[in-house]
Amino acid sequence: MTSSAARRVPLAALLCCASTLALSVATGSLATGCAPADGLASGGSGGSASNGNGNGNGQNGTSSSGLIANGTGAGTGGAASCGGSTIQAQLAPLSMFIMFDKSGSMSQNNKWTNATAALKAFFQDPGAAGLEVALRFFPDGACDGNQCSVTACATPQVDAAPLTAASAPTDTQEQSLVSAVGSKSPGGNTPISAALQGATSWGKTYLAAHPDHKVVVVLVTDGEPQGCNNDVGQIANIAAQGKTDGVLTFTVGLQGSGTNTLNQIAMAGGTNQGFFIGNGNAEADLIAALEAIRGKAIACELAIPTPMQGQTFDPTQVNVDFTPGGGMPKTLGHVNAASDCGPSGGWYYDDPAAPTKIELCPTTCDSVQGDAAGKLEIVLGCDTIPA
Repeated sequence: MTSSAARRVPLAALLCCASTLALSVATGSLATGCAPADGLASGGSGGSASNGNGNGNGQNGTSSSGLIANGTGAGTGGAASCGGSTIQAQLAPLSMFIMFDKSGSMSQNNKWTNATAALKAFFQDPGAAGLEVALRFFPDGACDGNQCSVTACATPQVDAAPLTAASAPTDTQEQSLVSAVGSKSPGGNTPISAALQGATSWGKTYLAAHPDHKVVVVLVTDGEPQGCNNDVGQIANIAAQGKTDGVLTFTVGLQGSGTNTLNQIAMAGGTNQGFFIGNGNAEADLIAALEAIRGKAIACELAIPTPMQGQTFDPTQVNVDFTPGGGMPKTLGHVNAASDCGPSGGWYYDDPAAPTKIELCPTTCDSVQGDAAGKLEIVLGCDTIPA
């Protein structure tokens, strides 16, 4: 069972001027690659991991610091200034809280049948291995339009755990999720405010306990707010607070949902706009939306590699390279914070004082997600290149 949402993928050890960890954007798989020392002879050779002198023969050589070039070469000075190390890399583990509407209107036009079939298929998809999923239905119990209990809404009916390479019943999380879907039926109103506040509250708590994770909420509904707080602006503020707390909110609207409402919530929650599904091919479209959300959530965050025993991680000696499909690699410039991201993109640390994740600027993220054949690389051991 391959994992497009893989959590931890060990790398083979290759020693060179800097350790280069190649991450395939399309598949989430990892491959190793090492760059020779910087410097090219007239014949072209060698990539660069530092400012050393190199020469050799080859094609497609590149001499910009931090890049990898095709060809062969030998250099001096690079290894001394960079220092090689063998490490492991991993995608930031993704934890997804799915808050799923089971209001009475979901019984119309086969929406419940199609939507629950899509949920089951998503959980059973081999590509979901490694994805952590928590699931809650609303309205259900005290998470309804009468009691409006945020505490109840923050308590998933299936708590977060990773899906594995095995199928149910061996994969107990998949079995729990599928069984939970099968145990519910439509009924009640649509208390989106309580549901969303509970989900983002859960996300904040979970993130505090798992600071190296990426935590997102996926709100799936077929209606406008009905019950508890119906003010869309205030509901959007719940999503905005979640974003401030590090939890993004994605919205998925089935037939009957309000486009403006869900777009406003998604924008406030840091995901720009909602996904909308009609009744024509609802099952397939919902599966596609959930898979797209998973891809968006994992493509733009990378976990900081853990140094080997006896070595110290230096945040000032990290670079991120992007190689577009069929193109040459280039180093993405580092910016101090998300607020410093400009049209040229780049990357930044989640916490400059104590970084745990590398995050891509929005324009860079869009480029990466739009290039299925592209790959990202983390290069350790060379001075960080600013944007």
